[in-house]
Amino acid sequence: LPPVPPPSVPLPSVPLPPAPVSVPGPDASRPEWEREPLGLADRRLLAAVPEILAMIADLLPDRAGQQDAMPLIRDAARAWSQRQLRQGTPVPAAADLEALAQAVYDQRYGLGPLAAYLRDPQVENVDVNGCDRVWVTYSTGERVAAAPIAASDEALADMIRTWATRGGQTARDFSGASPLVNVALAGGARMTATMSVTPRPCLSLRRHGQLEVTMPSLIKLGTVDQVTAAFLAAAVKSRCNIIVTGGVNAGKTTLLRALASEIHPSERIATLESEYELYLHDRERHPDVIAFEAREANSEGAGSVTLHDLIAHALRHNPQRIIVGEVRRSEIMPMLEAMNSGQDGSMCTLHANSPAEAFDRILILGLRGGLALAERAIHILVGMAVDVIVHVRKRYDGQRTVRFVSEILEVMPPGDTERPAVNRLFLPEGPAGRAVAAHTPSPPMLARLEAAGFSPHLLDQHRPDLAGAGRQPGNWARR
Repeated sequence: LPPVPPPSVPLPSVPLPPAPVSVPGPDASRPEWEREPLGLADRRLLAAVPEILAMIADLLPDRAGQQDAMPLIRDAARAWSQRQLRQGTPVPAAADLEALAQAVYDQRYGLGPLAAYLRDPQVENVDVNGCDRVWVTYSTGERVAAAPIAASDEALADMIRTWATRGGQTARDFSGASPLVNVALAGGARMTATMSVTPRPCLSLRRHGQLEVTMPSLIKLGTVDQVTAAFLAAAVKSRCNIIVTGGVNAGKTTLLRALASEIHPSERIATLESEYELYLHDRERHPDVIAFEAREANSEGAGSVTLHDLIAHALRHNPQRIIVGEVRRSEIMPMLEAMNSGQDGSMCTLHANSPAEAFDRILILGLRGGLALAERAIHILVGMAVDVIVHVRKRYDGQRTVRFVSEILEVMPPGDTERPAVNRLFLPEGPAGRAVAAHTPSPPMLARLEAAGFSPHLLDQHRPDLAGAGRQPGNWARR
């Protein structure tokens, strides 16, 4: 379908997303992406989306909520329906007209055919490999194929370009000169898109469904139990420097949000992210948050602002804590220096397959960033700056994908070896692999936790074999 120029940015005409195809039907022998689309599949209604949008394009403001824009859009949909009636065409049912109005709104203000997925709380990820290869992942662990979201790859690229200009604090280019884009979208989703360096334009949409998460809500979700939650809450309140580790989509950012919920509302927080994902600045719980978002270079290679740049700048805004959404590059070093020079209680996330692997990851990131320090010096800095590493994992339990804390380490400066010493406070237990108290925190750590209201007796009760037997001494392993 030809693109229709709205008042500001052109939006291509595309189909609406159908309900996911997840059960065999009469055409089960065909590939799922070739099955008959479900939902608003009437081609006449699909073609009406750009037509109705063109009718009222000049009347719609650049930014409008559904409450403001939908009455005008519904009137336009009814006018279009009456025009069809005069032409002898059957009038759509009321439900179809409402779906049509919603489609027009999504096309103008939302993610077009992907907007319905963001409204579904069960959707976690949407992956698009070209206009006609769409995969949707649900919180149940189910991954299904869906109908095409664009008429062509060119239309898909135009859609991505439009969404990239809407997201974030600054417009982000998406073209042959800038073929990679990452941007936070309205509604708590992150979009990653690629062109030119892949055979076809590709898009991955990840939605964050737990923006208001707290430690009690993580208990309900099964991510932590009451003892682990109490320990982590005390670690935050006692201003421990914490690194959350885990694999891709393991729940690191969600856990970081929950940890941040334990920070007192009076504290000033600086958040630094490549793309906004934490959204602490949008939550009433924390009224004093300054949120930084990195900026990519333009097509001429100028204008970039990295997380490394932002950390040094953020320190001049008088934060009491610094939270980095995800450490990926050389920003790990200024992050560690901030932790070790007055910003106690700072936190970040880091990709790692195990908590002990975090030390190697930090070392690699530091060396990759051109840090002129010996390995032992980096390990000493880590041991002095970091207090706690929390590792999260995910697995499929047969019904849904579950995410949980599996291990917690206390970190100390190197002792007999070059690597930081660790005290394995919580270890994976049994086939489920959930964190269970194993060893006592070091005396300085224990004093900090008790001052924050944590009762050490909770650790005695966490494992049946420790109940009444006293806590195990610290296991300060050099790993």
